Amino acid sequence: MLCRYPLLIGITILLFFTSCVLNKNQASKSTTPNVILKLDDLWYEDGLVHPGWIQVFDFLQTEEVIGTIGLVCNSLEDGSPAYFQWIKDREAEGHEIWHHGYCHCKPIVEEVERREFRNTDYDYQYNHLASAQQLAKDKLDIVFQTFGAPYNSTDVNTALALDSLPEIKIWLYKETNAPTSKYVMNRIPEVNIEYPVHVPDFRVILGHPRSWVEDPSRFEEFKRIVLYLKAQQVNFVTPSEYYERLK
Repeated sequence: MLCRYPLLIGITILLFFTSCVLNKNQASKSTTPNVILKLDDLWYEDGLVHPGWIQVFDFLQTEEVIGTIGLVCNSLEDGSPAYFQWIKDREAEGHEIWHHGYCHCKPIVEEVERREFRNTDYDYQYNHLASAQQLAKDKLDIVFQTFGAPYNSTDVNTALALDSLPEIKIWLYKETNAPTSKYVMNRIPEVNIEYPVHVPDFRVILGHPRSWVEDPSRFEEFKRIVLYLKAQQVNFVTPSEYYERLK
């Protein structure tokens, strides 16, 4: 029998999973937890990949730790070949690139500020999901399997629009009660690695790599968390890897 849900630790970066692995015919239990590093908000800035992203993934690659990248997909419209190649190289290293919305924006609808995937209509949300999916195929030759909304803000239209996109299998941090056909990875809101947001704190075990450059101690705290987990011999996995183990 499947574990009810993976246990997710982190608001925007660090997710812990219970150590349940399902084979085709039976579930086998392990004492080793599976961990997903959920990193948000990659976009194209001033012709470059932000140095915060570069330092994080240089570190992860040195430590042979797998992470994930939440890509804001309108950055693929005017990104450079070097930007595209940086993303492709991370995927080739085993890191998962996931769908973090088309614009990460707050549209104004009837003079009220909305979120990209909350309180906007079905057509708007479907078009943003599908446009991002197509951009990733055209520019990166990547098919997103995992979606996580900007601000973790969604509604019933998000569920309906996602159900129209069968390529997307996994929904990170679904906080609407609307039913969905996707595999949902929930979060434990009491446990983060950033507190306040953008400031990693080892004591609270959450991440935005762009925010860890202005104060070098932030990146050092992130490294401390990863090295601690590595010392505990956890399995660093991606959402898609974990999902495949459940089949």
